[in-house]
Amino acid sequence: MLPRQAELRDKINLAQSKEEKEALYEELYTLQYQKRLAETVVGAISGSPGSALSQGGLQLAATWMRKQTLDNSRQSPVITDGTTTVGNVEYDSAYFDGVKLGGTRVNVDIICGINMERCVKQSDDSYFYTGGKEEKDRHLVTLDDAINPDKNNRASDLYGATGGFQSEQGQFFGIPYTIGSLFDFVVEGYAGTHDFSGGQIWGFYGDKGNATRDNGKLADIAAEVITVIAIPVATPFALSDILSSDALQVLFR
Repeated sequence: MLPRQAELRDKINLAQSKEEKEALYEELYTLQYQKRLAETVVGAISGSPGSALSQGGLQLAATWMRKQTLDNSRQSPVITDGTTTVGNVEYDSAYFDGVKLGGTRVNVDIICGINMERCVKQSDDSYFYTGGKEEKDRHLVTLDDAINPDKNNRASDLYGATGGFQSEQGQFFGIPYTIGSLFDFVVEGYAGTHDFSGGQIWGFYGDKGNATRDNGKLADIAAEVITVIAIPVATPFALSDILSSDALQVLFR
């Protein structure tokens, strides 16, 4: 990671407005494009032009797809109960942009209920979790209850095998992993390319960056199939990024 990118990550964490964050992310990604392009040129000049150009092209494409995934995820309005807050960009990673994009995105139906009976929409499009009021879900008092599979039987769908729930600490097949770990880099290496090729371009995420609502059973099955098919499609792009010099430096520092 470039020193300027580290500075931008700190500024993003302190930024108050969506517009300010957008400008900072744009600069951060511009630097990443420039860095990848410079690495490609150096590799080509140093005597391995074919492999350098191939990996460089894959890395640039992976960076572009990650930016599309980040932009879409950032449209997600947060859900809060005043104590806990969930959203698609609420947790960190050690990837260059500092955002955890791995895992399953927020699903409003699961958290708030099909008829929004557990949430109230605010003027800024965010949701305030008010708790279960019907007999069947009165035990879902807090937002933590709503995202807990032991209390909300639908909440298990929020936790993917790789990444877990996008809004929380990452998990790899149920095992928690830390920021900066090997699992963090592997999951984030796939996150952008897999989300884009296996979900976003197929319309599985709405204009608010969350899982689309009221898909129906057939659409849900199609989404699961395409998600699996997208893994080998995403792999060349993901590996080019995972095996990049900056990722390896962080892992082995």
